[in-house]
Amino acid sequence: MLTAFSYIVITHLFFGVVLGVVMHRSDFCMAGIFRDIFLLGDYFKMRSLFLLVTLTSLFLYLSRISGLVSSYPPSFFGLPSIGNLLGGVIFGTGMVLAGGCAVGTLYKMGTGNLVSAFAFVGLLSGGMFFAEFYPVNLSFIRATTMHGENTALEHITGRMEVPVFILVLIAVFLFYRWKKENKWTQKSYAQGYLDPWKAAMVMVFIIMMSYILSGRPLSVTSGYAKLSAYLEGGIFPSHTADLLFFKEDRMRLLYGTIMSSRVGTGADSVTITQIPFIFGIVIGSFLSSVHLGEFRIGNFPPGRQVLSALVGGNLMGIGSLMAGGCNVWHITYERP
Repeated sequence: MLTAFSYIVITHLFFGVVLGVVMHRSDFCMAGIFRDIFLLGDYFKMRSLFLLVTLTSLFLYLSRISGLVSSYPPSFFGLPSIGNLLGGVIFGTGMVLAGGCAVGTLYKMGTGNLVSAFAFVGLLSGGMFFAEFYPVNLSFIRATTMHGENTALEHITGRMEVPVFILVLIAVFLFYRWKKENKWTQKSYAQGYLDPWKAAMVMVFIIMMSYILSGRPLSVTSGYAKLSAYLEGGIFPSHTADLLFFKEDRMRLLYGTIMSSRVGTGADSVTITQIPFIFGIVIGSFLSSVHLGEFRIGNFPPGRQVLSALVGGNLMGIGSLMAGGCNVWHITYERP
């Protein structure tokens, strides 16, 4: 008989597979979204990202007032600091060099993209490197943390419905305007293409179902770090066990139960949520690319491209851990 935790593993693996399919077919990647804006002045995919943020905020609010979600803001939403800002800058730089964000790297790797595979290796090594200077980062975070008790936008506005109401009001105006101007879709001759706004809708469903089932926001950052701990622990077990970052205990609410969560090598809430989710994304994009006849492992990339991917992956790994989360984590939850 399956336990509640077993169901979480299976559902998060399934969520990952579905996300891998839709991201591959829509090419929904944060790096691509910002690349199109800054290099081409194209806001087409940004509209879908705004749709994702708006609907997630709205459904999170509805889930809270209906009792489906009771742990918001989660206890581990800390106060903002300069370290979050610096981490975001480092992550953004790495995302450009790697040619994909933390999740984008996974679905591109599933299609046989060798550059993304090197970026994935960089993400893992970035987690190992971060663990080495984690005490220094911790001191910096504490020294630059803003004082007060505001960990979510609703703490600033005073009521949880205020930021949601403002966001939805702006969104309704823009969505209607974009609909009239036919800016939600574009022609594509690629087989199996999925409009980004449809991918955003699927992502909203996955994000909310994950939160309702597990009691915590969806992310992949700790999952990457956990994989780093497994890898380093297999090579240097004694050294890994001594690193504060890999042994520091963090309590997490999971399926209504307080469960230990370490980035180290033990089995915990990260193991049964983020790890199957990460592997699911790779599997989903692989199955999608095979089905469309697009899977192929090309020639070995040039040395400069390999170096760029490795460096970019390292910066993403370090930056996401400094910032306290990846793109999905920060963009889809109301944080100051």
